[in-house]
Amino acid sequence: MFTTTTSLLQNATSIISTHCLSKRKIMLKKLAAATIGTVLIFAAGESFPAQAAIIRYDFSNSDRTLIGNFSFDQAAAADDQLVTVAEGLRIYATYGGQTYTEANDSLAAVFTNFLGEVPPGQGLGLQYVVDAFTVNAENLIAANSVQRVAYTANPVPEPSAVLGLSVFGLGLLARKKKQSAK
Repeated sequence: MFTTTTSLLQNATSIISTHCLSKRKIMLKKLAAATIGTVLIFAAGESFPAQAAIIRYDFSNSDRTLIGNFSFDQAAAADDQLVTVAEGLRIYATYGGQTYTEANDSLAAVFTNFLGEVPPGQGLGLQYVVDAFTVNAENLIAANSVQRVAYTANPVPEPSAVLGLSVFGLGLLARKKKQSAK
């Protein structure tokens, strides 16, 4: 009877150690995956330095005969609160059925505050001169009229944020599929 009990204990010990070993292997695999993921995230961070946000502003005059938008990298405004076409200012506007871009005024600029923003009522904004009209901050000057120009900020999401959210969404989708397959 003593040998039978000893034999049963040895078998139970063997089963438990095999079970623990398989759990350890699973834990080690998960730990390895987490470590690799962390290393990849930091490696990507090293190869893609942080950048300021791309800022986009929509603008229009009071009767909406002028509508358009401009965009720039917020970092371009950091040193002097001025963003020029040479620094990446992009402009798209329509007025009187015609389209205008930064190519129509290579000296166009945007005056911003210290944060690279164009808040209302501070005389900041687009400086843009073409044959048909002039935008001088908060004013549209065309023919014999002067109208107010209003700006609306629309931040553009960074590609890395879009990529990260996409990967996260795919991970959730794969997890849901895996759970529904069980």
